[in-house]
Amino acid sequence: MKPLGIAVIMGEDLKETLRWAKDSGFHNCQLQLWDMSHLCREHAGDVKELLEQLDMEATGLWCGWHGPVKWDFAEGPSILGIVPPEYRSSRVKNLLDGAEYARILGIRDIITHLGFVPTNCRDVNYTGVVSALRYITSELKKHGQNFLMETGQEPPIVLRRLIEDVGSDNLFVNYDPANLMMYGNANPVDGLDVLGQYVRSVHAKDGSYPENGYELGCEYPIGKGKVDFPRFIRKLKEIGYNGPISVEYEIEAGNERQKQEIIDGKEYLESIL
Repeated sequence: MKPLGIAVIMGEDLKETLRWAKDSGFHNCQLQLWDMSHLCREHAGDVKELLEQLDMEATGLWCGWHGPVKWDFAEGPSILGIVPPEYRSSRVKNLLDGAEYARILGIRDIITHLGFVPTNCRDVNYTGVVSALRYITSELKKHGQNFLMETGQEPPIVLRRLIEDVGSDNLFVNYDPANLMMYGNANPVDGLDVLGQYVRSVHAKDGSYPENGYELGCEYPIGKGKVDFPRFIRKLKEIGYNGPISVEYEIEAGNERQKQEIIDGKEYLESIL
């Protein structure tokens, strides 16, 4: 596997964050972009220059989209990703614009959450997502790029079915073990039995199962939640995974504490890799 990387949100403090990450021993990163105003050649050029200065490899671009966002079971299914038909077209464009941005940086893998993909393969929103993914992957393939769906909002079998129904050889999975727990959709170790052959990128994040029917489970510092990382890492090795593992830490714990918990998580993971 690659040395541990880190997932970095592209905000105003990107330069400071990447410098801290490099000083903390991270040599690669997954860039996460939500501000669509950044999707221009000038911004991409600045980020490329920064990465080169730091000798930091960007292993993927996690691309968000315009419109409302709510990570829960009440509003989330109707507003997230490319599943809701009223947002699908504009968000497909956001993702393709993100892919163009990524090409300037030399990034091949474009990643996102699709939203709550219906489990019923006859649902009109399921077939709509299949059509959208065929279009996205065909456009990315022209440029040697891949499209990765992040796990969490649907059971692993739904993403497996999507890959089979779309039929594109550049459609893969960004595997987030904590998300599968936090959405109540799978044990992350067992989920690799369903999706392992399609995993091209991995998030290192910890969490727990939901405690009620409307809110996600909680995120925890790595090693403090319910993800069995020793078994998870062993399983990744068993299936021959050799791609990036990016520490993703979304707990707002205050700047210095947050940084320390990321470093602690990194050291814990390195002890079992």
